[in-house]
Amino acid sequence: MPKLDIKKLKPKGISLKGMKLKKKPSKKIILICTIFIIVGAIIIGKFIMPKPVPQVKCTVLSKGKIVNSVNVLGEIKSKESTNIYSNLNNPVQEVKVKEGDRVKAGDILAMLDSNGLEKDIEQATATADATEANAKTQLDLAQKEYNDELNLYNNNSNADIKNAEETLSLAQITLDDKAKIYDKNKALFNAQAISESDLNKIKIDYDTAKSDYEKAVTALENAKVKVDQALNKAKSDYETAQTNYNNKSQRIAIEKQKQQLDDCTIKATSDGIITNVNAVVGNPGNGVLFQIENLDNIEITVPIKEVDIANVKVGQKAEIKTDATGDKTFPGEIESVSPSARKEGITVSASQSGNTQSQSQGTSSDAGFEAKVKVDNTDENMKVGMSTRVNIITNEKSDIYTVSSDSIVENEDSKSIYVAERSGEKANQYIIKELPIDTGLESDFNVEISGEGISDGIFVIDDPSTHKPGEKVQIKGR
Repeated sequence: MPKLDIKKLKPKGISLKGMKLKKKPSKKIILICTIFIIVGAIIIGKFIMPKPVPQVKCTVLSKGKIVNSVNVLGEIKSKESTNIYSNLNNPVQEVKVKEGDRVKAGDILAMLDSNGLEKDIEQATATADATEANAKTQLDLAQKEYNDELNLYNNNSNADIKNAEETLSLAQITLDDKAKIYDKNKALFNAQAISESDLNKIKIDYDTAKSDYEKAVTALENAKVKVDQALNKAKSDYETAQTNYNNKSQRIAIEKQKQQLDDCTIKATSDGIITNVNAVVGNPGNGVLFQIENLDNIEITVPIKEVDIANVKVGQKAEIKTDATGDKTFPGEIESVSPSARKEGITVSASQSGNTQSQSQGTSSDAGFEAKVKVDNTDENMKVGMSTRVNIITNEKSDIYTVSSDSIVENEDSKSIYVAERSGEKANQYIIKELPIDTGLESDFNVEISGEGISDGIFVIDDPSTHKPGEKVQIKGR
């Protein structure tokens, strides 16, 4: 603002030439003049002098892409890993391989001490042979006895039964004779032809015959019961002998011992590299003794936090890096995602969007889900057990217009952006215009936009909160 020189102020039509002031102006006059000067300066600055045009930061709109991703730390593992274990407590006698050795299925890895087991098998075999021979003898005897009893029973040839039947037959004849005599004498007695004493003697003979008959019936029944019992006993003895002869428990025990003997030779069950040796000569041979892995067929296991699991799907692409391979990125793909969580600490980093990445790494006690990542092109420097940085692409869209989320104006039922359009012919003169937009895919920082007027090269106001449509502005840096 230009300074005013009081000495140069001359009221129109008044000349001070030739006039001489008799005394100095008073303080009141000086104060009034000062106020007059300040007010004049304010009026000139506000209404007369031109206002400065505000400068704004803008982004030149161009097509790009939005990438949503989850960054996690993983571990390289073999897809084909086999633990070679033993359930025997026999001491380890010899270890034939070391870590790094390449083996094939069937190769001998170690030997367990089997001397005591071999002696046990020899003794058990001798005992089983003797037991089976004795059981065969007993079976033959029992079978013969049973067959003999069965033949006697079926042919009614048992001597006791025959004797009892003959005795009963004679008793029956005697009883019949005595009954006839008694009946005849009883009639004579009724006719008073004989005395009562004579009749009683004849009755005694009849009662004796009747008693003998009843005893013969009982004896025959007892004989039959005895024969049935003898047959049943012979049958039971035969069945017991069969059971004993068919009892293979000793042979089964021997087969188990022989299997244990075979198990004393520890063999590889698959092709691969020995990556871990736990077998030590002299130590018990139980537990996991070796680990075999196919180091040419690897995968990466990564933990996924609960907050990200809904976005991670099988088939999604991944970018893999390791310290051993430097800045080289290896393509991968999500091969599987565990359906249940495991409750333990997991290390995960934050999500990434576009070309800007914000990471924070830490350990969480929340439940985590395990995902497996297939590596498309491996490198000889990628080793099993190494840590990896895996960037899982959960969503991606290319050839779209994107702006910062801070550039979007939220209205009640619509969204828009402020753009700077050239105004006038002078350089760096623009006016703010509002453009309605539709939004699409969003990331942590950027938002996809579309709509009428959205095209390459327009200037989007980075921070529209301090501006309004119709405002004249200049663009910083132009």
